Amino acid sequence: ICLAFQSCTEKNVIVVNQVPINWKYDVPAKKYWESLPIGTGRFGAMIPGSVDQEVIPFNDETLWTGGPYNPNNPEGPKVVEKIREYAFANDWVNATKEAWKLSGKPQSVQYYQPMGRLNMRLEGHELAKASGYSRSLNMDSAIVNVDYLLDGVKYSRKIFASYPDQVIVIRLTADQKGKINLSSWFTSLQPSAVTSIENNEIIMRGTTISEKPGEVILPPQMKWQSKVKVISEGGSWSVDSDKLMVANADAVTLIMAGATNWVAWNDISANEKQRCDDYITKASTLTYDELLNKHLADYCPLFAACRIDLGPDPDPSITTTQSMEAIRKGASNPAYEARYFQYGRYLMLAGARENTLAFNNHNMWLNDLDGRWRGRWTLNINIQECYWPVESTNLPNVNESLLLFVENLAEAGARTAKELFGCRGWCAHHGTDVWFNTAPTDGNPHWGTYPMTGAWLMQQLYDHYLYDPNPEYLRRIYPLLKGSVEFFFDFLVKDPVTGYMLTCPSTSPENSFIDDKGNEVAVSLGAASDNQIIRNLLRNFIAASEVLNTDTEMGDRAKEILKQLPPHQIGSFGQLQEWLYDFKEAEVTHRHMMHLWAVYPDDDITIRKTPELVEAVQVALKRRGDKNMGWSSAWRINFHARFEEPEKAYDLLHRMLADVSGWPAPEDSRITPSFEGNQAIQGVTAGITEMLMQSHSSEISLLPALPSQWKNGAVEGLRARGGFDIDMVWNEGALTKAVIKAHYNKSCRLRTKIP
Repeated sequence: ICLAFQSCTEKNVIVVNQVPINWKYDVPAKKYWESLPIGTGRFGAMIPGSVDQEVIPFNDETLWTGGPYNPNNPEGPKVVEKIREYAFANDWVNATKEAWKLSGKPQSVQYYQPMGRLNMRLEGHELAKASGYSRSLNMDSAIVNVDYLLDGVKYSRKIFASYPDQVIVIRLTADQKGKINLSSWFTSLQPSAVTSIENNEIIMRGTTISEKPGEVILPPQMKWQSKVKVISEGGSWSVDSDKLMVANADAVTLIMAGATNWVAWNDISANEKQRCDDYITKASTLTYDELLNKHLADYCPLFAACRIDLGPDPDPSITTTQSMEAIRKGASNPAYEARYFQYGRYLMLAGARENTLAFNNHNMWLNDLDGRWRGRWTLNINIQECYWPVESTNLPNVNESLLLFVENLAEAGARTAKELFGCRGWCAHHGTDVWFNTAPTDGNPHWGTYPMTGAWLMQQLYDHYLYDPNPEYLRRIYPLLKGSVEFFFDFLVKDPVTGYMLTCPSTSPENSFIDDKGNEVAVSLGAASDNQIIRNLLRNFIAASEVLNTDTEMGDRAKEILKQLPPHQIGSFGQLQEWLYDFKEAEVTHRHMMHLWAVYPDDDITIRKTPELVEAVQVALKRRGDKNMGWSSAWRINFHARFEEPEKAYDLLHRMLADVSGWPAPEDSRITPSFEGNQAIQGVTAGITEMLMQSHSSEISLLPALPSQWKNGAVEGLRARGGFDIDMVWNEGALTKAVIKAHYNKSCRLRTKIP
């Protein structure tokens, strides 16, 4: 084995020759979720690649129904007192019933909304008359390409979303002059949308829906505008009703933007028209080549920071759909698995960047007015799993979107902590919207009564510091960390029998248990995941306060509470318990596995530090079963990687690809390929990383869970905690070369199997 240590300014000694990173198809998308996603982190679209008529749905992440509102129940502290009275009497039925009263008003979050659709029709173009059709998403450049032949002319389309210019750019060309005859127009599902044309620009403005049968929609305060500028090279343009027509052009470039009046969770003072106009005006000063080069200069270095080669492609000539079909029939395709890894990274860059908000349940790729889960941010696993691969796969800039999101969440969450619980600090529950509703939502305490999500999000934000121990970043997140700790200082209650400091009300996300009278209930005391998350929060706070040399007394208090949290409990089956007491699960095979949080994303339970607890986790996993695909199965890949069980991890990965695969998902996939698709894909990306390299427990482990299917390979640009970059090459399943690059003057501890 060859080990090399170098500074990050030195030239790489390992260069990975990875396969082309693209999805490719020989037909246009027939259904919405077969389209290809692009995005600037804020403004995005889905590209179907149609020949007959292209309809491109586009969205802005901040477009929601309603406006700023306060959902908190002012009677909350009295309700909490009553819940605790029932809970300490082991009256779980009444504790659960009482918890319904904590739900916010309105009971559910507002709706994320689609903005509009850009329609394009090329005169005389029909798929039936075309030949040689292809469409692809090149992840190396974040460009969608559409090509076909018609009447001896080759037509090409390039589409990309530019983060620097915050516009979507569409370029139509032909290999013969004067062959492009294009009509373009806007449509929208928003009833209030009004369209106009000024010179060579199409403009659409509106508000959001104001009512929906059976739902509480707050009066619309959100205003939006979209605009597309059509620039022809050669030919002429004209207006026909609501359409902008281009005739006999050599090439056409369309520059599209959208904006809203949203500023923050409690501020809608922006001028959406000025915002949108500015995007178009600034982008229009650049030529197409300048727009393209600016986009590539921004995107390509970020995506290229991590490269991977897991093995050859059995047949590089076939389409993505054909590769998916082969995988579903049992074939192994290491090159496809590498593409899938990179697709998770692509989605992160398309869906969340600096100065944007975090992923929500559809991100920018929503296509209807009442998207599933209202398009909300779900905070009890979904958003967190999307961010799992960000640090380890070298996309640290994406963390900024989560930080901006949590800064808004904490401001709103301070109001909920005070009004609902009578506590200092801040908290959040399981779902939120762009108005940052931090109260329990959707009524049912099985999922709604879960004030742990703020602390969980702090684990993700603090992890960024562990990967890049920059004290300036730590100073920025410290008030958020401190506020979350202050909440639990006040929220925890002492059990008079055991002396444990317990959460109450407490639930295990979306699961329930059976009480001794056969009732299905949800609310209890000190659920396992609560204790695990608080333990992580307090440890991180103690470390941060010591690094920053502040809040000594508060740090001492955190150390005392750490000693009073309940330890991990092992139940009658030998399983790691989900609740403080060994309750019978209402659904043994439930999709959520929050009682195993201490394994991943935390590292409180590891195979070397706590082997007896690992056995209990294995029992819990076996009892859970593995029928749940999608995000739940992706989480399991990470568990088995942490347990250094490569074949189990790979089996789940292969089944995931067969069930979910790329975008689009197979028609009979058991998940909806929207946010759950994003989440599953990015969870898999994190899992593949954990199979190749781990950096928890103060050591860097190389190839800890390498499956036999990846016999030969290489990876460049993985990141390890402590401020290290990792490059590796392996052959016949054994590490042959590794380069550790240090960003700081620090030593590291390595673990690797003897070749």
